Amino acid sequence: MSIPTDPKQQRADITAPPQPDAQSFRLFSQYRLFLITALAAVFYLSPAQSILGQRDALLIEVSLLGYLVTALGFIYLQNISWSSTQTRLYLQHYLDIAFICLMMYASGGVQSGFGTLLIITIALLSQLNSARYALYFASLACVLILLEELFAKLLIDPAAASFDRTALLGSILIAVAWLFTVPVRKLASRTMTPATKERAGLNIEQIAKLNEEIIRELDSGVMVIDSNNQIQLINDMARTLIGCEFNPLPAHVGRICSPLLESLNNVRHGSANAVPFDIDATGITVLPQFIPLSSGAMLVKLDDHAIIKKQFQQLKLASLGRLSASIAHEIRNPLGAISHAIQLLQESNTMDEADAELLFIAYKHTNRIDRIVDDILQLSMRKQVSYLPVDLNDQLTRFCERFISENGLPEGQITLNSEPNLIASFDPEHLDQVLWNLCANARRHNHGNTVNITISSWIAQQGEIVVDIVDDGKGIADIHREQLFEPFYSTHHDGAGLGLYIIRELCELNKASIDCIDRDAGAHFRLTLSSAQQMAA
Repeated sequence: MSIPTDPKQQRADITAPPQPDAQSFRLFSQYRLFLITALAAVFYLSPAQSILGQRDALLIEVSLLGYLVTALGFIYLQNISWSSTQTRLYLQHYLDIAFICLMMYASGGVQSGFGTLLIITIALLSQLNSARYALYFASLACVLILLEELFAKLLIDPAAASFDRTALLGSILIAVAWLFTVPVRKLASRTMTPATKERAGLNIEQIAKLNEEIIRELDSGVMVIDSNNQIQLINDMARTLIGCEFNPLPAHVGRICSPLLESLNNVRHGSANAVPFDIDATGITVLPQFIPLSSGAMLVKLDDHAIIKKQFQQLKLASLGRLSASIAHEIRNPLGAISHAIQLLQESNTMDEADAELLFIAYKHTNRIDRIVDDILQLSMRKQVSYLPVDLNDQLTRFCERFISENGLPEGQITLNSEPNLIASFDPEHLDQVLWNLCANARRHNHGNTVNITISSWIAQQGEIVVDIVDDGKGIADIHREQLFEPFYSTHHDGAGLGLYIIRELCELNKASIDCIDRDAGAHFRLTLSSAQQMAA
């Protein structure tokens, strides 16, 4: 959207008439009804008056009745939005001038004083029209006045016409139309502050386009439904959610999405709150939110319920993580004291075999609790990350040597197949922790049986670096695969259920991903890392 920079264009926008709205039409309708009521009261309740209908009483009655029907008709048509705003505005102007001129003729022409009503009408309509149209309607009123004076001269009496007063009234009408458009608006523009002038440079059409563009780009679906359940506005996201990409507007909401209509009716009647509903065409569960507007219309906001639940789950896990970290800090000190006391008791020479077995069980489970505390603290302190270029071949080689050494494994139990010159972008400590947890899980979940692990690294066609960790153990059942990376989910009786969850979080923190690949025998985990060149780009 562009803002006018040409001075002439800016002046035209600043002095442009305000866009007629529903409030303007209501005020015009109230003015007409007041005028008709006042004229009818004078005509019917004041027998002594000698102006209204002095030339043709029947014509004044017909004109008043026609004007009343027209005024009520415009009020009804305004509520159903039967045409464009400008069309309704111009049609009302035509009929206002025509009925006033008819009543002027029936009451004695320009000498009756009806010219004052024409002046007021021209002044009012000039507020909502450009100078060109205001002068056009003033000229039209002049022509009608001249015609009614000519009819009076030809049909009644030459003395019944007053062309000098006709000329004077016509001049006043044109002067009023010009005065209330050009000078008044220029004077108003001079009193504007610079900020007001800048805002005035955005005309109504430009603002409407801007609003439409903003609504279209919203992440949530947005639609406006009027009191007759007709969809008047809908953005692209809402069309995608309810599956109506190609339906023209306006359209009845029941034909587009019957569950939405049912939910809308429930909210309007106050019988129920908005609840999620399924869209058969898209398979999406949508959560609506209804905001009442004027005239019975409703602003509807639509969101994908699955995304909302995921965000809620993330917030819940974040809160749980902070709580768990606080508890873990409080547990660590007494846990250390218990573990130290158990070790001292185990050094006693007077303890029998049964008591020693109980102490061993206690020591084993204190170590398990300590491992859980370590996992929780690592999860809560994972925010610090260093994106460093890592020579993957060198990192994997040192990891394999350390894992074999610290676990007392034979040399051939871990095999490394790594392409040379692979430079990944990953925090070295995080990568070491991810690899250690995966290899430790492979050994832990096979109940002490010998497990051979193969680590392979290679570069994919998209430029990403892939690291595969494959073992020949008992593998992972399909029923567990979908929940592997959920927190506190474990298939091992001594597991805390946080190992794979921490691995996934560390990968996401380093802009990487981890997947469990289906395999006939053993387990297969795949890390997809960003290369240093991709991160630099």
